[in-house]
Amino acid sequence: MGIQDLQIFLENEGVGVDLFRVARTHPGGFRLVLDAEGCLDRLYGGYFSDWACGGQWARCVQFLTTLAQALAEHQVALCVCFNGAHPTPPALPQHWIQTQSTYRQRVNSVLRHIVTKGTPPPKVWWVPPTGLHSCLRTALRYLNIPIMVSSDDHCQEVVGLCREKTYAGLVGCSGEYLVFQPPRYFSSSQLKLTYRSSLETKEYMVHDLPKLLDVPQDRLCLMAALLGGVILSEQSLTDFYKRLGIAQKKQQVPPETLIKSVGQFVKDLPSSDIDAACIEIFGDLNDLRAAKLKQAVQYYLNGTKDGFLKYRTASGRRPKNNKKNQKPDMSPQSTSLDLDTSKLASESSEHEPTTSAAKHIQSDDNCPPAPAEVLRTCAERHTRGLMHPQMLSILTHRQITLPVLMEDDNHREIPSIHHFFRPIRQNVYAILYNMHHHRFMAQKAKDEGAAIASTSSERPSTVQVAEWIFSRVNPGKNPEIVPGIVLDWPVPTVQRLWFGTAQDDKCRRMRAFLSCMRSDTPLMLNTSYVPQHLLILATVLRFIMTSQIQILRRQELDAFLATAFSNDLMNALHLQEMTVQGMSSRGVQLGALVMAGAEAALLANDACGAPVPWLVAAPWLYFDGKLLQRNLHRAAHCKHLAQLCDNHLDTVVKVERMRKAILEGLEVEFAMPPLPLVGVVGEPLAWRGRGRGARLEIAGVVVGQWGGGSYPTHPRAPRYPQVSYVGYTPTPRNAYGGRSWRGGRGRGRGRGAAPLPRGATRIRRPRHHEPAKPATLSINGKTVRPDDMSPPADDGSPHEDSSQPENDGEGTQPQKTKTGKNIKKNLGKGKKKSSNHKTDVAQTLEANGPLDKNKVAEISHSSDQEHFGQGDAPVNN
Repeated sequence: MGIQDLQIFLENEGVGVDLFRVARTHPGGFRLVLDAEGCLDRLYGGYFSDWACGGQWARCVQFLTTLAQALAEHQVALCVCFNGAHPTPPALPQHWIQTQSTYRQRVNSVLRHIVTKGTPPPKVWWVPPTGLHSCLRTALRYLNIPIMVSSDDHCQEVVGLCREKTYAGLVGCSGEYLVFQPPRYFSSSQLKLTYRSSLETKEYMVHDLPKLLDVPQDRLCLMAALLGGVILSEQSLTDFYKRLGIAQKKQQVPPETLIKSVGQFVKDLPSSDIDAACIEIFGDLNDLRAAKLKQAVQYYLNGTKDGFLKYRTASGRRPKNNKKNQKPDMSPQSTSLDLDTSKLASESSEHEPTTSAAKHIQSDDNCPPAPAEVLRTCAERHTRGLMHPQMLSILTHRQITLPVLMEDDNHREIPSIHHFFRPIRQNVYAILYNMHHHRFMAQKAKDEGAAIASTSSERPSTVQVAEWIFSRVNPGKNPEIVPGIVLDWPVPTVQRLWFGTAQDDKCRRMRAFLSCMRSDTPLMLNTSYVPQHLLILATVLRFIMTSQIQILRRQELDAFLATAFSNDLMNALHLQEMTVQGMSSRGVQLGALVMAGAEAALLANDACGAPVPWLVAAPWLYFDGKLLQRNLHRAAHCKHLAQLCDNHLDTVVKVERMRKAILEGLEVEFAMPPLPLVGVVGEPLAWRGRGRGARLEIAGVVVGQWGGGSYPTHPRAPRYPQVSYVGYTPTPRNAYGGRSWRGGRGRGRGRGAAPLPRGATRIRRPRHHEPAKPATLSINGKTVRPDDMSPPADDGSPHEDSSQPENDGEGTQPQKTKTGKNIKKNLGKGKKKSSNHKTDVAQTLEANGPLDKNKVAEISHSSDQEHFGQGDAPVNN
């Protein structure tokens, strides 16, 4: 754990305090800096067992509102700090890799628990829900609570803010803060807002730390550096630990043993000279670890009260000897544009202070760096939490880190979420670095006959960004180099998108955002189809539906829309008391998929100049994980959409209209539902014994059978019996093939389409405006409807056929169906004459003459009446 062992060592030394009671002793108010990274679960609203569902944002906002009211009542001012610091290329900090590895193990445990038990996971496996940081920043901004997002070094900037703005104390849970010794230090992991109107936590007496550790004050930073950290890792100090008698692995050493041993060694040093300490520890000053040790000691000195005065600058948290903190010169292109670069044009009512521009690096690709005014504006807005944190990392380092999500690392049902939304990020890279503009100018110069000397400049301008994705295959070892991809229309420069005030600039901002999300369609901006606060959700769902990979099923798409239009979406008390039944691993991963898409949409929105206002992009306006899981469970059993919408016809109309806007211009093929194994006419198939064979019968006719025997002994062979079907070969459940999405150009089948079995034909899925056609089954050369083979079901059965119209009082009588006994009798006669009571489908198929147009129109009209109000009923295959 390194320096964090110091925090663990002092957990029992903390004193319980009430921050509201402490505030009474400060007549002018009690001002604190809160490090949000150590209390994300507390800001989320405390521990609730439904956090794995995808995020209960309405309840999170309700808790933050209650907290803000209590703080204002007791005159306590908070400044919440988020970690937006970017690792220095080309390597990642070891602690980030360790954190992601821990989260990966927890996610695997959570999904395994849900699959086996179907209940919410315990608290010990808590992982921040996808989109939690964005929700917290938006909610705190809405509640007028100050926000600060770090840029270079998180702990240094947090303690620097505390000293520079003269805050009374710091609330955090990092061992580095103990060495920095802020004015007062409180625990963020123990922070609790009680019903007794008290804000309880623990206070650590940091000024008594040297006395507690029995280490001189001037050697405290040396001791902290020898515990291991970001600069000097614990692996580099293995030999030193062995000399202290710590022979076992570092992860197994108790914190008390390590701290006491290192403290005794530092105390016994003859002097506090760093060079002498390096010789004593490593034996030579020329050792590379000696230079890192000096750098680590200086790092801790910069965070102390005396070192801070020498470390800070007037323009930001930069070293004083840094000569790159001046404002860079404007490029000729930027100075020629008469634009106001102090703020985004889409947020002209806000006032932004001017700070220095960020230190951008040069990469190996041939794309010029981002414009200076764009870097300056991004740095300003990043610090105040007004822009997506990944923006500054893309513009300065050309790399981003993508955290572990709530997904199966084997990707059995859903592909890798970060890779799935990568096309959105690629379009963002091209927009931020003006790839289209540079290519246009190069082509224009080439057409005008301008001589191009270098061969490298003849290549098209391309930006490459390193994406760090922690996975089982690549656990943070190497980044994936991803190139930018330009849109298929002339996108304006990023300066014009961010700072342009003309009406055309506003339209181009929105078009650029919709193009990144594959949602540049007329109905998407029609508020009667897509309300403004649901635009983010609509674009994410359309992006999912345009993919060649079939992910969503029809009823799952309706469940997302029904959640967004639900009257209970903002009822936090009702959602908290609601019990989730049928919690599934697929539902949890679908929630993470959509929220990750919303994060990508927010990134694209900021890159295009924020055409969607920040307040209408809040996740609590369209998503609640607990409500989604309930709707996903209900959608799989409801007869029609009205039942899913609690029989609210106005909600049904809204869902149908928004779905129409999402699927506009697409020939959609939804994902296939899992095939249930059933026994004799509606009875579940029971597995009786391990070595016995079985067969599947429908109305007395064997349509599938499998042999007995033991399970295969091969370790990789499937541990379930192989079923052979008669007349039908099911599509593999885990195949992500299928036809690609079709827009206005009408593309053909995608490359990932699964091949059809020999002798089979592809069945066209019904479109959203067509009534569902009944499925048929051919047995012994005869066409039979499935409902003719099933016994009469109860009225409350969720699996009964809902396509037959009810008696509307106009004299229409329901048609009688044949019983299973008659079906078996007729099938046994082979080609003999069957009963006169034929089904409508059989009569239609056997008719040789032309159909009467009046009858066709009458049947179509009846079908439309039957389809009205049930348009989203899931099709039972």
